[in-house]
Amino acid sequence: MPPVYQNVSRADFNHYTLLPFRSETTLQEGIFFGPFANPGMPIQHILFDNDGTIVDSEIIAIRSILRHMRGYGLVMDEKEYSLRFPGLLERDILHIMRTEYQLDIPDNFLEATRAEHIDLLNRELRVIPGMAGLFRKVRVPKSMVSNGSIKHVVRSLKKVRLLTALDGHIFSAEQVERPKPHPDVYHFALETLQLMPSEVLVVEDSPTGVDAAKRAGLKVVGFLGAAHVCDGHAEKLLSLGADYIASNAKELGQIFDSHGAF
Repeated sequence: MPPVYQNVSRADFNHYTLLPFRSETTLQEGIFFGPFANPGMPIQHILFDNDGTIVDSEIIAIRSILRHMRGYGLVMDEKEYSLRFPGLLERDILHIMRTEYQLDIPDNFLEATRAEHIDLLNRELRVIPGMAGLFRKVRVPKSMVSNGSIKHVVRSLKKVRLLTALDGHIFSAEQVERPKPHPDVYHFALETLQLMPSEVLVVEDSPTGVDAAKRAGLKVVGFLGAAHVCDGHAEKLLSLGADYIASNAKELGQIFDSHGAF
């Protein structure tokens, strides 16, 4: 549930959304790791989700919103929340809480809690263990594809000192009509990058994200390295078509290596 950050420079915004991506990588033949992946197809681009894949932000957001929801009568633990609302937009989560849980949540709820949420992220946001080194090591171009705003992704990567390692674009659901689990943002990314689905590998942590990527015809790694991931998460991602499961950054690196990404 990423917030919209303010005070991101126009230069940063333009650089990661408007400039053409650069590709000077010589690809190598990959190695088969997953039951559904194509072992003979090297990749030309990696598309990363942001929250729960690069930065460990989901658990911060979950704890913040659950604390506020207690005031409206909702008592739910972190595991139940993670299973019920995986990767959804805040507005969609609130709609479900109003309709299914019959909570009288005011229209200004997100605005009222946003400042605290941003402050928590500024103070507590960390990169997922091992992902900083892996992100920098990847030789093929890489872009971000998020349900969060472009400003949020830029701010997150700056916070964990990975923004300068990003050599592709930032694609956001705010640029398309429908967010994940719809495939729109992935279709937009493929069109912008002028790539075929077979040339791309996606890294997603949520059922919402895996569903979106598979509906766009992409190979997907289901990533389990974030703090909010619960038992049974791998099975859920596999049921939605994930081609690989990586429990941590080391396993993700092995998958990248099998596709000639280093």
